[in-house]
Amino acid sequence: MTAVAAGRAEKRSHHENSTTPRLVGKGRPRADPSRRRAAAATFAGVAPAVLAQLYRMFPSIHPRGNTDMHTRSRGRSSRLGIPTTSYEGKTRPGRLVTLVLALVLLGAACGDSGGTNQTAGTSETTPSGGAAEATEVRIAYVPATTGLLLHVAKQQGYFEDNGLDVSLTPANNISEIPPTLGRQYEISLGTATDLIRANNGGLDIVQIEGNTNSTEDNPFVQLIVGKDSGIDDVSGLEGKRVASPTLTGVIHVATQYWAQQEGVDPSTIDGVQVPPPNLPDQLNAGQVEAVEALEPFASQLLAAGHKSLGDPFAAIRLPLATNFWIANGEWARQNSDVVEAFNTSLEQSLEFVEENEPEARTILQEFTDMPPQVAERVPLPTFNLEVRTDDLATWIDVLKELGEDVGDVEASQLVLDEGE
Repeated sequence: MTAVAAGRAEKRSHHENSTTPRLVGKGRPRADPSRRRAAAATFAGVAPAVLAQLYRMFPSIHPRGNTDMHTRSRGRSSRLGIPTTSYEGKTRPGRLVTLVLALVLLGAACGDSGGTNQTAGTSETTPSGGAAEATEVRIAYVPATTGLLLHVAKQQGYFEDNGLDVSLTPANNISEIPPTLGRQYEISLGTATDLIRANNGGLDIVQIEGNTNSTEDNPFVQLIVGKDSGIDDVSGLEGKRVASPTLTGVIHVATQYWAQQEGVDPSTIDGVQVPPPNLPDQLNAGQVEAVEALEPFASQLLAAGHKSLGDPFAAIRLPLATNFWIANGEWARQNSDVVEAFNTSLEQSLEFVEENEPEARTILQEFTDMPPQVAERVPLPTFNLEVRTDDLATWIDVLKELGEDVGDVEASQLVLDEGE
């Protein structure tokens, strides 16, 4: 399948050759007072039960089991909940030493009870050196063909095989996601314009992996006008309502740039933000004169007799990265092993889609709820997992030509550095 396979030939060797040390299994930090208090509380809760088990296992160390000892209870308990006892008569030091050693070992275990309890976005191993539990990763995506690799990795178990416990959340407007990265989500689908603006606004957001490209043979999006609109080219958009999945993402910016190249003032285009699944209804009902449609919606509209003006990205250059995967920069640098596992999972997904297209289309149908007959025919994106830094530089120039202030943002600071 040419469109899907095109991306694999360009896959960068960054992750394969990276010498970045893994963060898993590093020495734990020094215990702080709160940790010692928590350990003491744990010890207090389990000590009596453990003592009872020790007495059952080693009857000879139990005071009442020693005929040379007589026990007198003082009627109170220690701070750890262990009955306080005094002994009269002859003691047997060996038995007491055994008991003391057992308690010391118990206390050490409680003090090192870090276990493998993990919070979202962290990665660690057990203190005993055992295998780490799966790391929780929360991912936001668009429920369209762009999310295919993500869902293949989930359904085929690639995330799980690579040590990730992934939860997927659909988002109609991914432009709203960047400020939530590192808090609500670890990873999200993103676009160049949102990435540039986020960094210009002071957010540390970076691209960690590619996803799709628009190419001459396989356009990522089409600008479609109503069959009765009377619009024949992009110059006819002046003063018209144009629906887009997001007004700040690359699709609408590309349309504005295209219109500007054709002599139209972009500010005269009345952009209307509409969730992708609702775009056909808006155009069919005459609520807008044009829509910026992804697949499968573009194919549906063309089948209904509407007309495509072309691919807005072609006005910039082709091929061109259209969307990719982003994360909070600090999180990505501190969890390079998790990023690597995510990227590896997508590579495995890409291979699966190439070799099992019918099954991949079934997965597409399931997570998008598109009719099976549509899922069987809809063009799949040109997936390309390469991080295309030059394309980010191109998008910076596009925003500047549209009169947007992007500050001193440089393309190199928008990607996860190879040395990190």
